Amino acid sequence: MGEDDKTVVGRVAAILDAVAEASAPVSLAELTRLTGIPKPTVRRIAGSLVARGILGRTEAGYVPGGKMLRYGLQAMSRHPVALAVQPYLQDLHQRSMGEMAWFATAEEGELTVTGTAFRKEHLAAIRASWWPSTSQLGNSVILVAAGRLEVAHQPERAERILAEGWPRLTRYSVTDSRRMRDLLADAKATGVAQEDEQTRLGWSCLAVILRDTAGELTGALGVTGRTPRILARGLRRSLLQSADELQAELHPSAGGRASAGDAASGGAEVVLDERLGAGYLLPAAGRPAEAAPSPPA
Repeated sequence: MGEDDKTVVGRVAAILDAVAEASAPVSLAELTRLTGIPKPTVRRIAGSLVARGILGRTEAGYVPGGKMLRYGLQAMSRHPVALAVQPYLQDLHQRSMGEMAWFATAEEGELTVTGTAFRKEHLAAIRASWWPSTSQLGNSVILVAAGRLEVAHQPERAERILAEGWPRLTRYSVTDSRRMRDLLADAKATGVAQEDEQTRLGWSCLAVILRDTAGELTGALGVTGRTPRILARGLRRSLLQSADELQAELHPSAGGRASAGDAASGGAEVVLDERLGAGYLLPAAGRPAEAAPSPPA
C-alpha cells in the first residue's frame, strides 16, 4: 500500500503512477490500495483525469488516456537519448533474428524500458507481461536480467532481498541465496546479466548496463526472446559492442566496460565464471527444451 502525502499534486501523481505502471486496467479498489488515498478522493481525482483525457475508463478499471500517451510520445521524440538509441535497437533486433531489443533508463534506481524494437508476433507477449517496469515482480526482480543488474548496484536492497528470499517464477528459477549472491556480484563486476528461462519458459534475456562519466548506472541495453536465438553464437559480442558504442555516444568520457568491454574489444566471446555457468546459464544437461511462446523474461 502506498503512502498518501495528502497534497493535491502528490495525490494526482500517485494515481497517474499507479495506472501508468500497471500492465492491466486498475480498478477503483486496487487504485485505492496502491496509493493509500481514501476511496472517495481517488474516485474524484480519477474522474477528473478521465474527463480531461489523461486517464481512460473501461469496465475493468482505469487505463492511460489519449493525452497521457501523447505526452509520453512527445517527450520521447524530444529526448536525445530516445533518438540516439533507435539505430542500436534496430540493429540488435536484426542480429537476434527478429527478437525483442530494448533500452531501459534508470530512474530513482529502477530500470524502465523506454525504447523497443520487436515483431508483431511479440505483441501478445508484451501485453501479458510486466513490461516496461519490473516493480510488479517484487523480490523476484533479481531473476530478470535487467532486474539483476539493477539490484546488483544497490547493496542494501540486494542484502534485503537475499535475506527475505523471493518466489520462484519457473522450475528453473535460481532460489539459492548463495548462488544468487555470486550472480549479483558478477553482474556488478562485468556489467552483464543473462537469465535462461528463469522467469518465462522458452524465453531468455541478455542485458548490459550503461554508465555515465561518474561510473553510475544510467541505463541498460538488452535482447529478450526465444532461448535458442538469445544463446546464438555472436549475439553477446554484438550486444556488448552496441552497448559500448552507445555509452560512448551518450557519455563520451565514461570509458569502456571494466571486464566485459575488454573482451568485446578483442573480438573474443565473453565467458563468465564457469562455476556460475557461462553467462548465468543453467548447466547444459539441465537446460530445458524450448517451450511454447509466453511473455518475455
